[in-house]
Amino acid sequence: MPRILYIVPHRLNRSPGQRFRCEQYINALTEAGFEITYSNIISEKDDKIFYARGNYHKKAGILIKSFFKRLSDVRKAKNYDIVFIYREAFMLGTTIFEKMLRARNALIVFDFDDAIWLNDTSEGNANLNWLKKPSKTSSIIKIADLILAGNTYLANYAKTFNPRIEIMPTTIDTNYHKRKYEIQNKSSVCIGWTGTSTTLKHFEIIIPVLKK
Repeated sequence: MPRILYIVPHRLNRSPGQRFRCEQYINALTEAGFEITYSNIISEKDDKIFYARGNYHKKAGILIKSFFKRLSDVRKAKNYDIVFIYREAFMLGTTIFEKMLRARNALIVFDFDDAIWLNDTSEGNANLNWLKKPSKTSSIIKIADLILAGNTYLANYAKTFNPRIEIMPTTIDTNYHKRKYEIQNKSSVCIGWTGTSTTLKHFEIIIPVLKK
């Protein structure tokens, strides 16, 4: 039975990106004979601390705990046929874990669905921006065996570092999300936001246009 290790930031059903890029395929992959291990580093309890303002000593504790969790993932990587990395293995600017996984001869699939090589820090962690290194995305791309890009724009960026690219647009589960043919609310327009609270600022830019 082929085994896949998912390296992701968040727990199941927490992150919209993970839900669309990873989680919605788990059942299908399991039915196809794959064994899935899902390894996240930010728990529900840590989540409330990590994205809030301040609490720097607690955030340091989360980083230390996450560091050792990823070390554990590296040690067991040899037991898997594929290591699937969503965006990054660790939240800081280092690529040490991706390189260690590469050294373990793991088959690495790297998936990204946003322009994550550009600087975009959450408001709660603005003071810690210096710890991030968005440009590390290119280093991860270089060592991956396969890159899954969410669209052509992302793929064109990745191709400058690695030719092994496949464009995989973000999809939805049509068995779960069913189209309503009869419009029940005709007096207003309802827009669904699949991002997070930290990326909502990008949607807010176009609110004045929508109001017109």
